Amino acid sequence: MSFQLVGFLLTYLLHTTHAAKNGSRAGLGITLVQYGFYMKGSGGVVSPPANGQDPQYAQSPDPDSHDFDPNQVNQAAQGGDGSGSSGGIGDIASSEWLAYALMIVGWFILIRAVSDFLKARRHEQLVLQSPDRGLPVPIIAAGEESETVV
Repeated sequence: MSFQLVGFLLTYLLHTTHAAKNGSRAGLGITLVQYGFYMKGSGGVVSPPANGQDPQYAQSPDPDSHDFDPNQVNQAAQGGDGSGSSGGIGDIASSEWLAYALMIVGWFILIRAVSDFLKARRHEQLVLQSPDRGLPVPIIAAGEESETVV
């Protein structure tokens, strides 16, 4: 996993084109998004018991014998029963906050890198379309005539 960060540093520091620079930044953004997903997914993982049976699980004698009371469901949805968590923003652990922050920053870096690359490509097309190619003196290659220079 750390090789991705080393690869970003090498490609960003040694880039010679806009494509390499923005490609390395896009790779960093994708890496941060991956780290965020990895951190978010590893928070509540519980390993299964060795014998294959959960000691906290009690099998119902008859699965069809459940007595459904709609009033209890409505009270639980409104938070009137006082048991369990509220399901609000306070239930998010600090590691999940960090995971979400990494994902958001990663997406911003990725989007910025793609937009900067597209901007550089548009600028390149404008320079190539101008008769003097962005320089005060037109560039004429060997074998070209001044009338046919793009």
